[in-house]
Amino acid sequence: MRAAAGWKARADYTRFLGLQYAARRPVEAWLSVNAPPALCPPAQCDLIAADLLELGEILPESGPAFALYADPASKTPTDCEVLGAAWVLAGSSLGNRAILKEVRRTAKQSGEEAWPDSFLGDDAMMDFWKSLRRRIERPADIDEVAGASQAAAAVFDHFIALAADAADASDSARDPPRGAITPA
Repeated sequence: MRAAAGWKARADYTRFLGLQYAARRPVEAWLSVNAPPALCPPAQCDLIAADLLELGEILPESGPAFALYADPASKTPTDCEVLGAAWVLAGSSLGNRAILKEVRRTAKQSGEEAWPDSFLGDDAMMDFWKSLRRRIERPADIDEVAGASQAAAAVFDHFIALAADAADASDSARDPPRGAITPA
């Protein structure tokens, strides 16, 4: 996500938030349908939206629907698979704390007031992470681990695909089409 967005300037930070919003929204929707209450992380898209709106940005469109299976109607996710997806979102809150420090430093260096950071500083997700850790640190059989790992990888792949698409779109906007005549 950092390579696709970065946060060296306000525009980079808003791009990062936009990517988070576009990627998280479908995963949060999937979890709201498939996760039992104890495994459903707190929604963060409203926090991201508030930060983006405070920065004067419009909300991006959601990314493509998130699904673990090619045919989502063919199988109901197991609790272990849901746990793997929840682990990715909850675990990212640890990285968000490090990003928050960097974002605050960058805003200060740019001479601006602090940028909105309700998403990066969300305590509810940190609390959820702490409760989730107790569950993921328990012994599990190999099938449970495989299911959780598969779901976690699917969430990471979902985020990476959106980041790659955003990077490609950014490159296309900067580079003229092949064969285009550009001024000297």
